[in-house]
Amino acid sequence: MIVVGGENLIDLVQVEEGTKFQATPGGSQYNCALALGRLGLRPTYITPISNDSMGDLLVHTLTECGVDVASPRVDTPSSLAFVTVDQGQPSYRFYRDRTAERMITREQLIKSVPRETKIFQLGSLSLCDGIDAEIWSDLFLDLSRKGVICSLDPNIRPTFIKDRTSYIARLEKLMSVASVIKLSDEDLTWLYPKENLEAKAAELASWSQAKLVVLTKGKDGASMFSQERIVRIPASTVSNLCDTVGAGDTFMAALIFKLIDDLDLSSNHTLKEIGDFAAKAAAINCARAGCDPPYLHELA
Repeated sequence: MIVVGGENLIDLVQVEEGTKFQATPGGSQYNCALALGRLGLRPTYITPISNDSMGDLLVHTLTECGVDVASPRVDTPSSLAFVTVDQGQPSYRFYRDRTAERMITREQLIKSVPRETKIFQLGSLSLCDGIDAEIWSDLFLDLSRKGVICSLDPNIRPTFIKDRTSYIARLEKLMSVASVIKLSDEDLTWLYPKENLEAKAAELASWSQAKLVVLTKGKDGASMFSQERIVRIPASTVSNLCDTVGAGDTFMAALIFKLIDDLDLSSNHTLKEIGDFAAKAAAINCARAGCDPPYLHELA
């Protein structure tokens, strides 16, 4: 059983320069749940979703892809993100004050997590700021103590971080107990400016409990760090790049798909197999508009 927590929102994606925007379901952790569903794992998503028409779209899209929605519907509005794309690279402006996905309580989250949960995935906007960030953090720490495999994808959005010092302290606390950590080169550069990225990722693998730390580097591929070894993964070829929206979320879901079977991470071959699978999933997503993760049969 895989449980995903974290933000859901509507991406208003620019489709014609300055004039038209298309509404699509989104949010980093929402996208990860969607991608896991398309891989056939039937994850459970536990973040509240709005009762508005945009919330209907969010729920319908998840259930259509095989995701169990355990979260309550609430009367506050859906979060929004305006997404503009320049040469395939998205830029975001978020609106999520007092919106549905932030209306969480400790009691509601605990009630939504099934007893048989094996993996819990969290990250991104849900950890940036506010009481909800603390509640999510506490749940992550609690599930880790109970032996759940906790995976973390910070997917850092600096414009939403009001207190850099407290945010980094929160994130480092979570990284210390996480079983799986994925960081982009942009994430790591923001956290530790002027540090050598691969050296810092290796250091993180050594001081945390993580069995796997992954550093993604866009067109330069990814580096996979277990506590014993490093394996570098080339980026999969994207024959017709559309955009990179949701690529990291798709990569994270593909990692979880491979790790659900308790693979031995002391083997270079296994690390390469996991990394190649995740890179291929992300590449397929990049050839499509917005976050549109592949189904399992497309990765055969």
